[in-house]
Amino acid sequence: MEQRDRLKCLDELIADLGGADNGMHTNGPCGLLSEHLRAARSALLGSRPVEYGLSLELAKGSVACVADKNARNRTTAMVRNLIDSNAPPDGSSRAPGTESTTN
Repeated sequence: MEQRDRLKCLDELIADLGGADNGMHTNGPCGLLSEHLRAARSALLGSRPVEYGLSLELAKGSVACVADKNARNRTTAMVRNLIDSNAPPDGSSRAPGTESTTN
């Protein structure tokens, strides 16, 4: 998934949660989820892949706040898709902060 597609997905998730508020804290039951998604967006734009991945994992753990079951399932699927698209292409998992040493 390309960066613009990731940004579009994150923007959609943030807007769905009512968090499209120019970076202000979102009050309500999904404020933490919204903050994790905004942090992921910021990390993606700042080329910080470790922080991006961590923010997505934290968002995945916060999805339970979405009261509507269909919306929760949709949000979970979108966050998982973002996480999966962030995985190394060879399917291996790298420890945070490590770089690929392929020559």
